[in-house]
Amino acid sequence: MDLALVVNALKRSTPQVLQRIREAVPRRGNRLLLWSPPIHELRARADCGSALDGYELVDDVHAGEVVLALGGDGTLLTAVRLLGDDLRPLLGINLGSLGFLTDTPEERAGEAVQRVLAGRYRCDPRMLLEATLAAGSAPPERLCGLNDVVLHGPSARVLEFSLEAAGTGLGSTMADGVIVATPSGSTAHSLSAGGPVVSPRLRALIMTPISAHTLSMRPLVVSADEGVEIRLLRTATPHAEISVDGHACCALSEGDSIVVRAAEEDLQLVRTQDHSFYNTLRNKLAWGHRRYTSSD
Repeated sequence: MDLALVVNALKRSTPQVLQRIREAVPRRGNRLLLWSPPIHELRARADCGSALDGYELVDDVHAGEVVLALGGDGTLLTAVRLLGDDLRPLLGINLGSLGFLTDTPEERAGEAVQRVLAGRYRCDPRMLLEATLAAGSAPPERLCGLNDVVLHGPSARVLEFSLEAAGTGLGSTMADGVIVATPSGSTAHSLSAGGPVVSPRLRALIMTPISAHTLSMRPLVVSADEGVEIRLLRTATPHAEISVDGHACCALSEGDSIVVRAAEEDLQLVRTQDHSFYNTLRNKLAWGHRRYTSSD
């Protein structure tokens, strides 16, 4: 089996985990393919040593039958962006601290890879977003993401925009922006802006305004099949920006709109161990934890 790896070269344990994976993969019949852009940063590390031995450099992650993301959730989102429409099963190995999407701990990286090679894993389908941008007379532009699509102004400038769901207008508001998230992305930017936590088993879109200038605009959860349209009405700067999964993608001018709905195909997250979204909430967000004091 060919395994393609997307790595965060700045994580402290990256060289050690690369060695651990290499030692776990039999040479015969298998190839380890390393996405090449981070290679210079890796080689510049004093602790890299022989960590890259046995890896072939590739420019396209589609060379792998399964893709491994070594880092944090941001690294996994990079892998999703690289895959685009041609999806592969994706295993996230967490080299950071939180890791909602990359839930395999680094000390179990070798074991997880061996399970993948033996076919002893399951796939957890995750809904992807598809956003279509209509800007002036230009052809519609299509964007895809796993976590969220965000409309925001440069330098935190206030925007005025209207919202529509299932063809029904929801009014307009002034705010710093608006987030349209998947259930997978409900624990990311949307949660920080006051949005709800939504189980990834649901197919839904979460609309969360960012610092709305009214008490009547609140987070709203709609069916993923209904679709959401955002139209930029007014901005104090020449344009606003659209970001997908934290990556700035394009600009919106007054009168432009973006329609967000569920993509036709789901991402398949590889799971090699028992996984519960609710355990993750409890363990990584201290969900329901009460800090006791001497007065209790």
